[in-house]
Amino acid sequence: MEHAILIALLEQITPILEESDLLLKVYIDGDLDSNKTLTNVPIISEIYVDLKHASKNIQKNFVC
Repeated sequence: MEHAILIALLEQITPILEESDLLLKVYIDGDLDSNKTLTNVPIISEIYVDLKHASKNIQKNFVC
């Protein structure tokens, strides 16, 4: 669901940002589908991964 919302939002704002020559810097929570989608969008200049979120997921999966 979140991935579909992301795509719909990008479709709406891309023409406006392209017309204004604006680029986005985006922070994501480590979702690989979102990351793949964002790498192909010309209005995205940089993608940052929220490492705090990623480290929580690693800690959850790592049980001693």
